[in-house]
Amino acid sequence: MQGIVYDATKIKVCQAFYEICDYAELSREWADALWKDILSKGQIYEELIYYIEHHTFMDKLKVCGYTLCDLYVWQMNRYNLIKDTGKNSRTCNKEKMAMQAFRTMADLMANPDEGIKKLDYGQGMDKL
Repeated sequence: MQGIVYDATKIKVCQAFYEICDYAELSREWADALWKDILSKGQIYEELIYYIEHHTFMDKLKVCGYTLCDLYVWQMNRYNLIKDTGKNSRTCNKEKMAMQAFRTMADLMANPDEGIKKLDYGQGMDKL
């Protein structure tokens, strides 16, 4: 077995990802589905590594004009609308918003037309 190099990076990323999901109080099924999608999309995986290491988005990936930071802000706006506060309170779980931004990005990559509809018209607000 000499000469075998073992890289545990993916295992460490997986552990960190599930720790974030646990902290965000996301279900195991939800986290499993997102992890599977992240592994199948290398660009999102790269963004996740950066997020874990720096606790901010790299924003290298752009899909249909949206970056993870854009999707994070969209999640925050949804949260504020649902909570009817108009502002971001301390009760808002920022890690949950970040993981939901990753979920939205994976969905956007898988189905751009539906994703754009959701982002542009998904707030349930009347358009003038």
